Amino acid sequence: MNSLPCQTPTRQGFTLTELAVVLVIISILIGGLLLPLSSQIEMRNSNDTKAAMAEIREALLGYVAVNGYFPCPALPTIASGSPNAGLAGARNAGACVNPAGVLPWATLGVAEKDAWGRRYSYRVTPEFSNAPPLPLFKLSSTGDIKVSSSAGGIAVATAVPAVVISHGKNGNAAFTAEGTQLPAGSDVDELENRVLITSTGTWSDASVAKEFVKRAAPTATYDDEVVWISPGVLFNRMITAGKLP
Repeated sequence: MNSLPCQTPTRQGFTLTELAVVLVIISILIGGLLLPLSSQIEMRNSNDTKAAMAEIREALLGYVAVNGYFPCPALPTIASGSPNAGLAGARNAGACVNPAGVLPWATLGVAEKDAWGRRYSYRVTPEFSNAPPLPLFKLSSTGDIKVSSSAGGIAVATAVPAVVISHGKNGNAAFTAEGTQLPAGSDVDELENRVLITSTGTWSDASVAKEFVKRAAPTATYDDEVVWISPGVLFNRMITAGKLP
């Protein structure tokens, strides 16, 4: 009789060493994918916020063209859904009680929050927000807001009537939908972009010089987005609307 040839048993599965190697490779691949995905999300949030701020700018210009003055800032401490949340702030004999606060999103019909879920800060030059019985602004009116490349640095824009700020991903000094203000952080340029309550109990910008900072590019500690309405753009819109001179 011929003996049957001896067959080597077929190996099933992987050894622990092989499984460990596979897991390491998968971890490296996933780690390499997560970083670009995170960057894509942040880029999308930044782009969405910039697009929303462009709409806000147009809404402010439209409001001025209809009314002849800018809306007063909304009170930042009123929670969403509460009475007066997002409505233009109070006036005293035509003048805004608070020159700074958050954007009056409900009055303008725009988004309340940026892509990171925080409210936009808003500051307006008093002369450009004065309503009757005070006289409305005219072609010779001058804004009192300055936008700089850094705190005390090169001026990017001067005599600005109004400015809007998103406090970015880190949210330093931003107001939440609950009406609370987040910690301010330590970046000197972001500190310039805060809205604070004054000793008299009103809201104003943090800088005595009424200076806001718009950096050319974000850094590890600065990621605010700042837009403003320049006098030339405003006056052109008002002349086109037949409101000036």
